[in-house]
Amino acid sequence: MNPRYKSNKKWTQFPEDLTRGISDIFKQNFAAQLVDYIEVHVSGRFYEKEIILQVGLNKKGELRFTNFEVSLDHKNDPTKIIEQVYLAVDVIANLIADYFENNEEHELPYVWTEFPFNNQKVWIQYSSENPRLEAEANKLLGELKDALLKEVDEDSADILDATEEEFDEFAKKLEPQMFKSKNKTKKDDIH
Repeated sequence: MNPRYKSNKKWTQFPEDLTRGISDIFKQNFAAQLVDYIEVHVSGRFYEKEIILQVGLNKKGELRFTNFEVSLDHKNDPTKIIEQVYLAVDVIANLIADYFENNEEHELPYVWTEFPFNNQKVWIQYSSENPRLEAEANKLLGELKDALLKEVDEDSADILDATEEEFDEFAKKLEPQMFKSKNKTKKDDIH
């Protein structure tokens, strides 16, 4: 999970009892649809400026997960945090309901994209990374720390980790030369 704001470097994991409770909500509400799935993985992070929730579904026989992610701006009001987490749960529940209603087909963005939901701004994205494999790789690389407050060490070079604005800027750089204006006259184009 990558934050939407690149300035967000420090984060705290959702408490285990909260992620377990969210997982139970999804298992109960989608029990009929989850028959062919072996895991519902829930992960959440509190950043300085945002809250991110990820709910991943893992189908039997597959390594990849179907991860639904939502990001909300942090209101810096401790009394509103649980309310924001509930909003994130509602957003993902709607995404998963659409996913199952459309026979496990979806058209979700791979980068953070604004999405209106109940007159509020939320950002959603999809990923297929396996959080279990990522955790094991981090453990092998010695990157897992047991600190309550964790910190991102470096910026990712992966374009799929970019914000929507960064992705658009990257796409402009890849624009074919023939479509770029070079102050040519029509006569120059013909010859």
